[in-house]
Amino acid sequence: MYDMHSHFLPGVDDGAKTSDISFKMLEADMQAGVTHILSTSHCYPYKNSDIESFLSDRNAAYKKLKEKASERNFILPDIKLASEVHITCDISKFSSLDKLRIQDTRYILIEMPSSPWSEKVIDTVYKLTVMGFKPIIAHMERNQHQKRDFINSLYDLDVLIQINAEAFYIAQLKKTIDEMMKNKLIHLIGSDMHNMENRKPNIDRAAKMIKKRYGNECLAYLNSNACAVWNDEEIRYSSMRSFKKKGLFGL
Repeated sequence: MYDMHSHFLPGVDDGAKTSDISFKMLEADMQAGVTHILSTSHCYPYKNSDIESFLSDRNAAYKKLKEKASERNFILPDIKLASEVHITCDISKFSSLDKLRIQDTRYILIEMPSSPWSEKVIDTVYKLTVMGFKPIIAHMERNQHQKRDFINSLYDLDVLIQINAEAFYIAQLKKTIDEMMKNKLIHLIGSDMHNMENRKPNIDRAAKMIKKRYGNECLAYLNSNACAVWNDEEIRYSSMRSFKKKGLFGL
């Protein structure tokens, strides 16, 4: 399985604080069946130098983690470096933005503002698509409080939607996730793991719920999409699947 959203690099953001915690998170994810993990530390760019500073910190943390893994004989999963890029302003104007893409791909993970969206926010995402980026909208389930017109405008763009694993087993989100599944609006999942306490690895729990509620084919579909992104392949919108909640006795 693929984990397409995580914060396991030590000391880079509000994720893992130490290498020890990083290894515990990675081990738990791998024990759950995850073989490929996308590292998406937070990046909040207000100017181009913010991106360069972030990259320096991120790359140093990853280098240190690999060194410690070698010392411990800890076998790391397949990891790709990326970032969770917050729309702090019109980020399309930054010349270093392409360095924040998922490693060796055209895809980029975007965190939408929690404050009320505006046309400028949607326009920023649109500009990214025109520039050749393939935006992935992080944990879209958190954005349901935004104006419906803006949400629909976002869906109309050439973007993919990522949902956090916990959304599949939180009772209050069941109707939202059911509706998104029905309307082909969930393409990728990620643990968004930050630690081993309140935001620990949880892909296995989500996988069980997805199979139970939507079927094995749905989980395979999400995994196939993740594989395509990982390999910088195109996900054809014509092949997007609609999955409905299974009824009584699994029908």
